[in-house]
Amino acid sequence: MNPKNIKDDSQYLEDEKIIELYWKREEKAIVETDRKYRHYLYTVAYNILHNDPDCEECLNDTYLGTWNAIPPARPSLFQAFISKIMRNTAVVRYKKNTSAKRVPSEMTVSLDELENYIPYDNSAEHDYAVFQISRLLSRYLRSLPEKRAFIFICRFYCSDRICDIADMLHVSESTIFRELNAIKEGLKALLIKEGYYHE
Repeated sequence: MNPKNIKDDSQYLEDEKIIELYWKREEKAIVETDRKYRHYLYTVAYNILHNDPDCEECLNDTYLGTWNAIPPARPSLFQAFISKIMRNTAVVRYKKNTSAKRVPSEMTVSLDELENYIPYDNSAEHDYAVFQISRLLSRYLRSLPEKRAFIFICRFYCSDRICDIADMLHVSESTIFRELNAIKEGLKALLIKEGYYHE
């Protein structure tokens, strides 16, 4: 999730105009999406897959998914919209790869960090609990200061490496580790309070 991936917005078509191209069913929409967001989307995929051919396939699937989604969708935040499609596409590919015993990725590491904070079980209430925990995560994320919210999204949504997050924020890796620990402890306290965390 690196803002440096898009160096100068002025050289690219505005998001609203790209969306309009999708609505008009003009293939230039995909060309402009690729020009503006290819590196960003590739980074999202690579953080999950760590495999260039898989990332290329996910790019193509993401463009197709965007083409199929717009219309009827008219996203207000185009970059967030396409990054969600890419992440979902890459996660599906990741699950396929791990079932075939392929090399794990940064996503494994970042999700493992939350393993002791978000409980899991196979009970009948599991789906409901997942829904409630998702709502709690959203509420918790909105309550965080902007810097911590950014770190949370980078690490646990985009699976960015610690060193990359540190570079983006121009701080040391130890600072990011401290921020992540504070984020996780705050999440743990909320889950305990709401009855979704058990020692």
